[in-house]
Amino acid sequence: MSGALVTVVVPTFNRASRIEAALRSIQRQTCTFWEAIVVDDGSVDSGPDRVARLAREDSRIKLIRHRHNRGAQAARNIGIDAARTRWIAFLDSDDEWMPQSLELRLDAAHKNHLHVVHTNAYVIHEDGEKSLYSVPAMNGWIYAELLKGPGPMFQGLLVAKEAFTKIGGLDERIVAMQEWETAIRLAKHYPFGFLAAPTFTWDCRGTDTITKNRRRDALGYEQVVRKHFFSMLRHTGPDTLFRHYRTLSERYNKAGAKPDAFRSKAYAKFWKFALPVVYG
Repeated sequence: MSGALVTVVVPTFNRASRIEAALRSIQRQTCTFWEAIVVDDGSVDSGPDRVARLAREDSRIKLIRHRHNRGAQAARNIGIDAARTRWIAFLDSDDEWMPQSLELRLDAAHKNHLHVVHTNAYVIHEDGEKSLYSVPAMNGWIYAELLKGPGPMFQGLLVAKEAFTKIGGLDERIVAMQEWETAIRLAKHYPFGFLAAPTFTWDCRGTDTITKNRRRDALGYEQVVRKHFFSMLRHTGPDTLFRHYRTLSERYNKAGAKPDAFRSKAYAKFWKFALPVVYG
């Protein structure tokens, strides 16, 4: 929309009970120069109707609907493509922003001439307790650092749209750890800025089973490692691969995926034995 600086991309799927609170948190922003593109990913609940009602009340809110579920990454890509602003930010439909979320990130990006800024967060645990969630404080040229492990979260990212164009958008094949994979590719081309102030609340209370989440998260983690395997080896050495496969073994084991856990443990042992060969 005319005058907007930031497009907030909000992927949603069957979040009728939460989507309105997420959008209200965008409306409470101290920076008012935004548009929100809600991409409904095939919901069968009343969520799209609630978004449509809010869109009638506030012209800055737009709704795009998928006929069938395509996944959060596809929904985010649709939102990015539809954006007509310089900046892109993200909010999951069951989370909320703090009122100064956009203002703080835009100010940091402009002052430091950055294409990517990310922030800390609050987290609401399964028992309803709220605490600080310390996102890794990654600043500057952090490509090698990100090859070693995850960093930013989508809800705290502010990214210039041209940066997404440069990396070819989000990889829709990645089933979990998606912000990690996205950040790796962004960091190859741009320095990052980090704000210690929490700018969003990450709500971890969910209806999905813990086992299902753990299995999906482990699979996504392995997808990221496989995709960036040679870069990890080249830029950070076999120790990184040893630690990643050890982590994968632990994750698969907690998910009850014993064959995958055994396979990952075998890979970890291989890279552990490769360490003295490489480093003498």
